[in-house]
Amino acid sequence: GIELQGPLQAKCRNAFTSREYSESKLQNDVVDELKAAGLVLDEEVLLGSGYRIDALVEFSDGRKVAVEVDGPSHFIDMRPTGSTILKHRQVAKMDHIKVVSVPYW
Repeated sequence: GIELQGPLQAKCRNAFTSREYSESKLQNDVVDELKAAGLVLDEEVLLGSGYRIDALVEFSDGRKVAVEVDGPSHFIDMRPTGSTILKHRQVAKMDHIKVVSVPYW
């Protein structure tokens, strides 16, 4: 594949990782339920791949699971959009973290 060089690579990565994010009420409710269940997690985690995930749950055996609370914009006719599928696939492959999607319905 083609790899960007030097300053251009840094600019592209910075643009990708610095996008603003917002937490929804649904996301907050899901995180609250996970915490109430006794799970240890971090919210809005920026991964090595450059993707930001809603919550990263870490289990006592060292396993990590990304929890993505996916609202209506992540679906077309109740099927995940291409960008949502790509994000979940790349997080699994690049960051070696299983992704669990919590759909809005």
